[in-house]
Amino acid sequence: MPRASKKQQRKAEDFKKVKLKVGKKKAPPSNATDTSFTSKSIVLTEQSITVDKSSELTNSRNLTLKDLLAQLRHYSMPVRKDAVAGMADLLARYPGIVRAELGPIIEGSVRLIVDNEPAVRKSLLKLYSGLLPELPPRDLAPFVPLMVIYACSAMTHILDDIRADAVRFLDLLSEVAPQAVSRYASKILPNFFSLLETNTTSSDDKRTSINSRTTLLTMGSRLSIMRSCYNYLAVYTRPLTQASDSLWFMASQGSVPDAAASVSPASVNCSLSSLYFHPDDSAPFAALNLFGETVGALTGFGKDTSDDGSEGSRNEASVSSAGAHADIRAQCKEALARLFPFLQATWVESATIFSTNQLSADQSLNLCVFVMQILQTLWRTAYAGFIPLSETDMLGFLRRCMIYFPFGSGFVGSSEVEEALLSLNLKVSELAARVQLGASQSESADPSTRDEVAKWAKRAAKFAQLAMGVRPKRQSASSDALSRVEQVTTSSSFGHESFAELLQAVWQLMHGLGQKDAEQLLAAVMHYASSCQLASPSKALCVRFLSKIIELQWSRSLARGALDLTKLQLSGMAATWALGLPKLMWQLRDRNLAASTAAAEALRLISQRTRLLDAKASDTLQASLATLFCVNVPGKGAIFGPFRLYPPSLQRTVLEAVSYCPHRSESLSLAIRACLPDTSLAAGVGALATEILA
Repeated sequence: MPRASKKQQRKAEDFKKVKLKVGKKKAPPSNATDTSFTSKSIVLTEQSITVDKSSELTNSRNLTLKDLLAQLRHYSMPVRKDAVAGMADLLARYPGIVRAELGPIIEGSVRLIVDNEPAVRKSLLKLYSGLLPELPPRDLAPFVPLMVIYACSAMTHILDDIRADAVRFLDLLSEVAPQAVSRYASKILPNFFSLLETNTTSSDDKRTSINSRTTLLTMGSRLSIMRSCYNYLAVYTRPLTQASDSLWFMASQGSVPDAAASVSPASVNCSLSSLYFHPDDSAPFAALNLFGETVGALTGFGKDTSDDGSEGSRNEASVSSAGAHADIRAQCKEALARLFPFLQATWVESATIFSTNQLSADQSLNLCVFVMQILQTLWRTAYAGFIPLSETDMLGFLRRCMIYFPFGSGFVGSSEVEEALLSLNLKVSELAARVQLGASQSESADPSTRDEVAKWAKRAAKFAQLAMGVRPKRQSASSDALSRVEQVTTSSSFGHESFAELLQAVWQLMHGLGQKDAEQLLAAVMHYASSCQLASPSKALCVRFLSKIIELQWSRSLARGALDLTKLQLSGMAATWALGLPKLMWQLRDRNLAASTAAAEALRLISQRTRLLDAKASDTLQASLATLFCVNVPGKGAIFGPFRLYPPSLQRTVLEAVSYCPHRSESLSLAIRACLPDTSLAAGVGALATEILA
């Protein structure tokens, strides 16, 4: 039973009187109704599928470009991915919208390069792969800086998959806008360094060292990064490594001109090369000071002489180009020093496949190929001639390469593997030649090192001969280099590009090896010149290469490196080769005008150098030249040669070669005279022919 006191307390609470206080409102009664209320509205956006957009450009989902750009910033991954796919659909439907709305398209989508979702980045890469290659470079150029910024940001991202996709975007940019992307090497190359190297700090002396990240990257990741790095380096170094002439390495300096040296406007204009390569300049003889005038008195060399500033602008352009080349060389030297530890570690790990008899186109072989491609690009740009042993560790790297050289000797199998092995052998041959030249130029190199690299260079020369289809005879006492070699079968993968690359190694090897080895290499080139197919572009390259060597020798050019062209026994080989040029032109006719032009220019050169051919050989050459015009065959009458099929420029070159022949024979004059009435010659060609016959 509850106590009575508690019961009374509860009654008192029910009838308790509330005391009012000053300033407080009276409380409402307990049974009062609360009449206050709040309201909230629900806003439903208009469904785009129901909106009439017949007057606007929409994709298959009835979304305009404005709708898609808004969805690119959505928080949901599927929405962003569908927006990129919808934009690709819209641009495929209406290609004309691309150039009109290129700015909003690029600016709205480029930020997705650093998107956290792989599906979004993959969709964006697919969109750019179809969009960017179709744009003219001038339209894309204003947006390249923005795309480079986001690509560099992605290359330094904390997530591995974003960094991996970043190099793919950079590959695409290097392909569609190479000139614009190459301007940002100072920002892009350090990002490659950060991807391929890591800084470690010693706990003892607190010194920071740079190590390669080979242990931190998978083979697939390394291959992707190295491929992108090589593609960008090829674009960046294109002004120095991809000359218009395949024989740029046979220039007057024997290599690519070193633009790192200081260049002044006066030196640019007053050089002899400018006189001969710019014959249209007024008084091109002024720099020779033949008549006592000061340099520039007649032509204004070194100052602006034209009202429009053309001479001054030419000087500024030359100096600017020299400065740009110097920057490229400096950047490549730094890149070679920074990337070399990673490349060497990758080579040591991947080159073990050459110790087995089973080779396949796997990641290890591809890694070896890209290691050599990156190194070749860098050493060609950083060091125009030989590779100095004191500045790089290329000697140690070459020592690791020569263990397996030549790579895959005797391998027969996949054509892809054969091409990869040939590429490796060509690059190692060039490296051996350049290192040997560096050892011969180095005063600090010990004799054992010089002997070692000399053996490697001879092995490279032997490979070069085998690649061109010849090998030295084991027992041959002949003094003629052509008779000291025998023919072998060439590789099916050895094409024009491989031969053009091999010629650079051959030229370097001829500088460093002795006279006998240089003559054997020259004999191999002559053999390949006669054995390669008539329609092949290698035919013209062979003729030009041999013609250039003859020109350098008989012009008494200075010796380059260890090669003295005047000591080579070229007379017999060159005469034999020269006498076969008219037959080659007859076989070519008009089917390979590049080779015919090279042969005609070689004949003109040989006719000018009368010391190359004696009187008997000169008569033989003139008899062969007559067949190019007209020849009487018993039982068939007059047969016209290929001269009538040549263009005017080639006809003039052939006639110039004839005009330089000493004591022209009567049969050659008759052949020209018989060919003229039936040939409609250009004015200049006809005048030259008339002068020869007169």
